[in-house]
Amino acid sequence: MIRTLGLGLPRLGPHLEYKGLLEGFWGGSLPREAFLEGLEELEGLRLAAYRQEVDLYPLGEVSLYDPMLDLAVALGLYPVLPGDLEAYYALARGKGALPLRKWFGTNYHYLVPRLPEQPRYRPQPGWFPYPVGRGADAGRPQGARGLSLTEGLPTLIGPYTLVRLAQNPPASPRELQAHLEALGEAYAELLRPVGRPVLLQEPALILDGAGEDLPHLLGLYRLLGAQAPLVLLTYYLPLRPQVAQALADLPLRGLGLVYPPEGSLPRVSPGTALVLGVVEGLSPWRTDLLGLARSLDPLVEAGHEVWLAPKAPLYHLPWEVAEPLPPGLAGRLAFAKERLRELALLKRALRGESREEAQAWHTPPPAWGRGLPPPPPPRPPREARRQAQVDLNLPPFPTTTIGSFPQTKELRALRKRRRSGDLDQATYWREIQKIIQENIRLQEELGLDVLVHGEPERSDMVEFFAERMEGFHTTHKGFVLSYGSRVWRPPILFAPPRRREPLVLRETLYAQSLTPKPVKAILTGPVTLAAWSYLPQGVGLGEAILALAEALREEVREVAAQGIRVVQVDEPALLEKLPLRAEERPGYLARVGEAFSRVVGDLAPGVQVHLHLCYSDYAALRPFLEAMDPDVVSLEGARQDPGFLEALADLPLDLGPGAFDVHSPLEAPAEEMLSRLEGYLVHLPPERLWVNPDCGLKTRKPEEAIANLRHMVEAARRLRQSVGGRHADGT
Repeated sequence: MIRTLGLGLPRLGPHLEYKGLLEGFWGGSLPREAFLEGLEELEGLRLAAYRQEVDLYPLGEVSLYDPMLDLAVALGLYPVLPGDLEAYYALARGKGALPLRKWFGTNYHYLVPRLPEQPRYRPQPGWFPYPVGRGADAGRPQGARGLSLTEGLPTLIGPYTLVRLAQNPPASPRELQAHLEALGEAYAELLRPVGRPVLLQEPALILDGAGEDLPHLLGLYRLLGAQAPLVLLTYYLPLRPQVAQALADLPLRGLGLVYPPEGSLPRVSPGTALVLGVVEGLSPWRTDLLGLARSLDPLVEAGHEVWLAPKAPLYHLPWEVAEPLPPGLAGRLAFAKERLRELALLKRALRGESREEAQAWHTPPPAWGRGLPPPPPPRPPREARRQAQVDLNLPPFPTTTIGSFPQTKELRALRKRRRSGDLDQATYWREIQKIIQENIRLQEELGLDVLVHGEPERSDMVEFFAERMEGFHTTHKGFVLSYGSRVWRPPILFAPPRRREPLVLRETLYAQSLTPKPVKAILTGPVTLAAWSYLPQGVGLGEAILALAEALREEVREVAAQGIRVVQVDEPALLEKLPLRAEERPGYLARVGEAFSRVVGDLAPGVQVHLHLCYSDYAALRPFLEAMDPDVVSLEGARQDPGFLEALADLPLDLGPGAFDVHSPLEAPAEEMLSRLEGYLVHLPPERLWVNPDCGLKTRKPEEAIANLRHMVEAARRLRQSVGGRHADGT
């Protein structure tokens, strides 16, 4: 038997419905009831899209914010009753909000829950399994208006993924066993009333260490399988053979794993379906369906029950290909809805139907090839650079921002008019100059030390650069959800990249002409450009990173030649792309070090090089900082305990760990920021601490950003009075 299973169809919707609902509700323009009804309508739209193409699909994927947060409140980790939207969203974006972290090497951010110190869980069945009515009032029908609880398969993130991805994962096998036993009871209580198959998503089973944890997991899955038939789903990477076979021996309704064309599949128990991830969920290129069908033919002929599925949830792709494409891309792309169609086409091909259509679906990729020049020699030693930068005349605890300033409706409308042709380039540039002037004057008035131009010309930190390079295609409608209501449009890299025009030179030089204070030239780094773009078929991440680094190198040289003394490279995706398997990490580290050297290695020692990172495991980050050797690192720390700096404390780097959380609309008083900065000084010497927000200010309203920057400068002033630090001569 052959079936098809869809997974992760973007909750963003075809026209950004999810974003509009969240922002309308948060902003007060959408009443609570209309908000919940809108989410229910969106879930109905998604289910209809599934029904059109596939046999099986999840029910209730539309989260109020993030599925890991949903799981945390369903298990009682946080006291949030069903219907209490205020308490729910406080965990996502209020004071004390949970930290954000990247999800399995992707640009989706999940909220990181904290496990209880004692392994006790208090499940709240009101949060599972019904769709989007999770946020409904307690007395409201739990089925959610217009939807039947008999259609689709309820889905839930599994207990192993929860404990592996928590802020405080178990530190020993005994502690892991205790948490899994308690979670088994809690999950059993959630699953018991369901009475039909449940999709239990356990992507953490692909991680290193899963094999050692199997003795603690197998009994747990048997327990849960006694409550409801389990379809245990893994994705992103093939399972280690040991893990795959151990899971295959369980009495599951289905075992989901990435299909390894060159490897072997485990022998599953009778009655267990092989749920094979066969089409891409992270890449937009069409699948070679005919070649795949030929590979799968022996499995089907042997009579196995096979469910065809994506290799990853489809929310990493835009909703559908819905706009004209250039000749080199037309007929080559498949987004989320097209992936569902691929599953249907593949099913027919395996039945001996429409093999001609399957063959016509895919066009082989063009060849990629362009040699790279040798990388530059290493920059001078750190002490030589520090002495060469003394004339920047920075005070103790220098203040700066990460780069972006608020993107107002007026600014977005201005860029839209330029894109549509309603505004000529000269007029557009004059308007951008006015905004840069306002940003510089504001920063001088606030008393910041190292300034930025505010990036008013940038729609997105990756898309902006892609539009100015050869080899990229940028879409108008290809939005993907990053977190909350934050979206981006991944550019498509289809040919070797090359700078077509200046990237940051004009705006940076103009800003510097307005002030005697140093202005940072800010570029998105090659790792992030590669990570947040779709890469060519057959081109590895490392190869793309080095090619992009070389494309940026020319811009950085020109910026420095024009007298700019501070250059910042933004790499928020650095650890996002750290390979999930340990054996692949040394090669990635080497590529990242070489790429950073290619970008900034030509700079004179007097040019101060900043590196910006966010949402990272800083212990894992340490070897990258050693290899990259920047002068200053700004990083996200406002949602974390300052103790995270212990992992970096003895590195000879200047650090700006983040004085306030830019992802919260709340105002942080100067006293609160001062307390946080003093907490950082427990782990850092004063001469190494910078004061900055933890990320860009793009998503904040102007009044929110200005208030917090004012408080930040005041906190730095008080810190200088009470502690002191570096002097103007660098001592």
